Parts: sequence; structure tokens; C-alpha cells
Amino acid sequence: MGAPLSKGTLVHIPQSVMLMDCEQDNDPVRQLSIPLRVHETEKPTIGVVTDFDDRPGYVRIYCEGNTWSVKTGSVYVLSNERKYQ
Repeated sequence: MGAPLSKGTLVHIPQSVMLMDCEQDNDPVRQLSIPLRVHETEKPTIGVVTDFDDRPGYVRIYCEGNTWSVKTGSVYVLSNERKYQ
């Protein structure tokens, strides 16, 4: 991942990435949570970073009409830079 993620960042989500719907826990004693739903992307798609997850290494994204938790290493920042002319 090149650029840092921040709220509002547009991200590319490749095919076969696991998106998880986990409860956001505000408890200071962190425990692993069981996902309420899991969705594997069937094709590359685009999402928007909405927040940072309670768990390190995860970010919250809005994608396909829902908010999901996803590993930060599984998404890539989209840029306005044109690589091909």
C-alpha cells in the first residue's frame, strides 16, 4: 500500500477479499469478536474508508451498500495520477 489511509479515501478492493461485519466494541479490554456477516468479493470493486477499526490492522469501509471491516493490506488507495497516456 503506497499512500496512507484516512477517512474519505477511495480504495480499490481486489477480487477474493474477505469483508467482515463485526460489532464495534468500545470496551477498553479488547477481545476478538465473531463476525456477524462475512462477504468475499467476487470481482474487483471500489470502497470508501469510513473509520478505523477497533482492531489493529483493520479499517472500516463502505462498499456495496454496507459498512465492512477489512484488513488494511487488502485494499489499495486509488489516486488521480494517470500512469498511461
